[in-house]
Amino acid sequence: MPKGLGNGYGSVGTPAPPPAAPAAAPAAAAAEAAAPSGVTFPADFPNSVRHFLIIACVAYAIAAAVALFSNFSRAKFGAAQSLIFLTGAAGAIGYFAMMTGLGVDYKTIDATPRVVFPGRYLTQLVTQPLLLSTIAFLSKLDLASTVPLVVEDVLLIMAGYLGSTTVAPMKYFWWLSSVFFTVLISVQLLAATKGGHAVLRNAVYAVIVCLAAFQLLWVFGSEGSANLGLSPEVGLYVIVDVAMKVAVGLYLIGNMAALEKDGEQEIDSQQYV
Repeated sequence: MPKGLGNGYGSVGTPAPPPAAPAAAPAAAAAEAAAPSGVTFPADFPNSVRHFLIIACVAYAIAAAVALFSNFSRAKFGAAQSLIFLTGAAGAIGYFAMMTGLGVDYKTIDATPRVVFPGRYLTQLVTQPLLLSTIAFLSKLDLASTVPLVVEDVLLIMAGYLGSTTVAPMKYFWWLSSVFFTVLISVQLLAATKGGHAVLRNAVYAVIVCLAAFQLLWVFGSEGSANLGLSPEVGLYVIVDVAMKVAVGLYLIGNMAALEKDGEQEIDSQQYV
């Protein structure tokens, strides 16, 4: 019988088949396909970033728990407490998602690669309108005034997100659009609480300062010029966000009795006019 077991390979003039290529490691190939840049989250988070996200998640969860306890301790559920509970719950979910790597992208189309957090905008899209609705409710704004306030906040967040997905100079157009809505919301909040209870005025001042701080963090952070490092940016963002949503929410809950008493006195005075 000729060599090659009848298949022709190994006989004179018939080349042998090329050696089989070594199989690539499945895990490495999958990782390369999933993350061409080689950066994955949460594995590549600095420890400080991970800690900041955990702190924000816990802070929001505490706010939700306090609001829920405050509601159950009342004879009847309060709308403001319910809105603050939803704010805390949504914020805790959003930060937990980012802590586990969801809603985090490694942006490579800009001048330098940078980490951006689309999850921030999704979290803001829920928590900020809820907080503004709480202030509007306590300020006794009518629906015709509350709806534009909430929609303007949604547009503010949308503009910031769109700016984070593109590069200069167009991203600064979106940033300026977000700044415009920030100013518009601030003017409306000041008008809504003018002459109102001091607690509401203080809450509005805090919200306006935090909204302005968000714009500064955007333009100096990873979405804008990237002058801030990742850890300082995330740390400052968490401080401002927790101050605006958690601290203001807890401040309103702690002074709810004074706000409700002031509202009752206003109703009584109107009945005798």
